[in-house]
Amino acid sequence: MNYVRNAASRVPTVEIDDEPTTSQRTEDTLSSKILDGLRAAEFHVVYQPIVHAETRRLTGVECLLRWRHPQYGLLLPGSFISAFDNHEVAREASRFVLESACRQLSEAQRAGQVLPRVAVNIQPSELLGDTLSGDIAELTAQYGIDSSLLELELLESEDVSKLLSLQQFTHPLKQLGVRIALDDFGSGYSSLAALASIPADTIKVARGFLTRLPDSERACTLMNGVLDLLNKLGMTIVVEGVETAAQLEWLSRHENIHLQGYFLARPKATLAEAIAAC
Repeated sequence: MNYVRNAASRVPTVEIDDEPTTSQRTEDTLSSKILDGLRAAEFHVVYQPIVHAETRRLTGVECLLRWRHPQYGLLLPGSFISAFDNHEVAREASRFVLESACRQLSEAQRAGQVLPRVAVNIQPSELLGDTLSGDIAELTAQYGIDSSLLELELLESEDVSKLLSLQQFTHPLKQLGVRIALDDFGSGYSSLAALASIPADTIKVARGFLTRLPDSERACTLMNGVLDLLNKLGMTIVVEGVETAAQLEWLSRHENIHLQGYFLARPKATLAEAIAAC
């Protein structure tokens, strides 16, 4: 869109320029490369354990997408997540991760391992579509696993809070027994009051809360307040980004919370390895 000045009226007018911007072309190219990469098996999933703060026993696993790019090597989601604003890319990537999770759960089940709940990150646009619950029902039936083992993580945002408060978007998933998690809580737009209307089962507390913990008394007071509130609301609590022994020791004093971070366990190549690690 270009702004031009009308010489006669001296009033700014607007011309529509259909030429895509450089950023638009870049995103379109990235989207295309991701779709090609998914078909060419350039993507894979790793599995990071989540443990109970007191017992250190495994209580869940998060699926994390990785791209083995033929030119740039291993890429983490931060390098390509902007392309997930494209609904086709978001759906294909979600389907890929969901199928990987179901396949790994099936293999662990056949091996006789105790199955943890597995969390898969999805985009808000997936809730608006009419295929997500169908994909989950199809994949869990195909691999012979219980759909209640799946949890869908949505990054906290204003749009997500509004979507989750509308039951028609979550009801089909709840019927399947799929849990909903609000990821990175405390870093986005949701107010504490919004928790009353959001049907999330799990809240993942943002790693930013740990930055000054346990050295700062104010940081400890804030975290205590957040954990106490979420506990009283009956939500499952996962604290992300545990990176030091001091953080782990402080958090371990709290009941009914779960922890995730590199200090506890790095992502594993398979679900079986993640289960065996804890």
